[in-house]
Amino acid sequence: MSNFIGKILGRGAKETIEAIGNTIDKIDKSDEKLSLQLRYKELILEMEGAYLAYEGKLLESQSKIVESETKGESWLQRNWRPSLMVMCMFIVFNNYVLVPYFGMPTTVLDDHIWLLIEMGVTGYVAGRSLEKITDKLAPVLATTKKKV
Repeated sequence: MSNFIGKILGRGAKETIEAIGNTIDKIDKSDEKLSLQLRYKELILEMEGAYLAYEGKLLESQSKIVESETKGESWLQRNWRPSLMVMCMFIVFNNYVLVPYFGMPTTVLDDHIWLLIEMGVTGYVAGRSLEKITDKLAPVLATTKKKV
């Protein structure tokens, strides 16, 4: 649980929450201790549930954006992401396959190009995956939302 909190809220919050848990563990009265431990665990689970609900809404909104782009009237609106990725992949292919094959010196690609490629490929893969699982994911998110 603490790893999950650390990822969401950061190191400081993780340490604070762990300190609360450690303080509860030092309480001598067993009834009070059990009650506090139970409430502590409930709060952690509520936080995880709220985070998962947030992630679900975020994925849903990202899916709607991609869907609206793919249904757009303009060719550019529908195809700008794949075109950008093709250009980036051509840059990598040219710099690391084609140019060395002909014995020409390669140029060092700027970190910004790599970041753009990472974000683009990650977004494209995530978007396509989300497209494929949206029908199955929606009922699960609706059920989770009702429980939280």
